[in-house]
Amino acid sequence: MNRAENSNFETILETALGNPESFQQTLAPHLEEPDEAKLNALLRVLESAGVVSKQLVSNLFVEKLGEKGAAFLSKNLDIKRPALFIESAGILGTLRYEPALEKLKAAISSNSADLVLPAVRAISLMKPSKMVDDILVDFYLNYEGEDKLFSSIRFLLPRHETLVHEMLEKYRGLKDDRKMWVLKFLAETGNPEALRLFSEELDAAPLERGLYCISGLGRIKKEESVKILVKHIKNPEWFLRKRIAEALGQTMHPTSVEPVLGMIEDESVQVRAAAVESLSKVGNLKPQLLLDKLRNSKGNLKVNLIRAMGQLKNEMFLKPLIDELKDRKSMFFTIDALGDLGFAEAEIPLRRILKDAEWFNRLNALEALAKLPLPSLGQIAQEQAQDENDMVRNSAARILASKQKMNGA
Repeated sequence: MNRAENSNFETILETALGNPESFQQTLAPHLEEPDEAKLNALLRVLESAGVVSKQLVSNLFVEKLGEKGAAFLSKNLDIKRPALFIESAGILGTLRYEPALEKLKAAISSNSADLVLPAVRAISLMKPSKMVDDILVDFYLNYEGEDKLFSSIRFLLPRHETLVHEMLEKYRGLKDDRKMWVLKFLAETGNPEALRLFSEELDAAPLERGLYCISGLGRIKKEESVKILVKHIKNPEWFLRKRIAEALGQTMHPTSVEPVLGMIEDESVQVRAAAVESLSKVGNLKPQLLLDKLRNSKGNLKVNLIRAMGQLKNEMFLKPLIDELKDRKSMFFTIDALGDLGFAEAEIPLRRILKDAEWFNRLNALEALAKLPLPSLGQIAQEQAQDENDMVRNSAARILASKQKMNGA
């Protein structure tokens, strides 16, 4: 292409960049056989233009130029041109252009810290191969920058099925600080291959490496992971028990329900709160266990069970919770739970409480009724707008205003 043609293409490119909606259509006829001058013009945009222009050219490389464009990018991949390297790495990764692997790998060990994550991301997008896995594992086990290690986990996770096996093989020979990083990655994967290691490390160092293991066991979601967690349920450190309560809820396994029920009676308020949260996730796996526990419960145990039941949206809990309204000690929480449960059948028992002598029970009942699918809510709010307590009246006014706004919409 002569100088005039080159200048003409750059003018066309500039015009196309000013019209993003027709960018590719404008340039396509001029890139049927892209020569070096045209491709260099596109590289200059990648290197120094604004975000939108860079994205347009990146999409052009991916969707139109394909392997020919990738080969040109790979040839010009240079850590001494960091802005261009970062954009090119993203394109090469998306196109899974394997000939660029060596240059991408070299960027990881260079002194250019800003290029590390773009290179790792691009490599992680390549087709599955032992070469790619070896590069990524070597990076994760040896790179010193903790900020980059932390950020790289999201790129490595999609390849965990092959990376986990390699990391497990090399784990015993690592230094303690690197073991922590490996456990952190393994915990994010939820890969059952790590079960044995998690169990051993939780036994050996529960308050250090074991904390990552607890998180990983929760993500594995198997009966075996529940059993390992339950072994440590009586640990004297409340924050470890709290982590276990959270992990048990994360397993979403039926065998976790009973131990979580036991933890809502823990001496630590933080552990109890975590157990209630977990019970609200797994309780529906064995709802009858919760009902059996409720029959013989009192005090904080009953309150926590009621709170969890409200979050579970299970109709099995409707009648038992309505019956629990008789207990004035837990009435406040039961009203809340019936609102959260969300079944219109709770209307009549909740409306009775609108006549309660205690204003906060009336307020709570009104707020709970507002959560139910009731055609009569406007009428209920109108009636409560005359309540002797200003808090109840204000709540009724908010409900009426909300209904009017919805009707207006």
